[in-house]
Amino acid sequence: MKRFSKAQSTLEYVIILAAVVGAIIAVAAALKPKLEGGYDTLGTTMKDKVESVSF
Repeated sequence: MKRFSKAQSTLEYVIILAAVVGAIIAVAAALKPKLEGGYDTLGTTMKDKVESVSF
């Protein structure tokens, strides 16, 4: 009977791990457009600043 208990505990950990990984992937997918937009804005701002500097 002990063998099944250990297998059950392992399965529970695998299910929890899968749920956590799924949640991380869902959050990343939801935030991806905002992050890409932020990087584009940052890149454009930096480019404009560099181009405005005269040597």
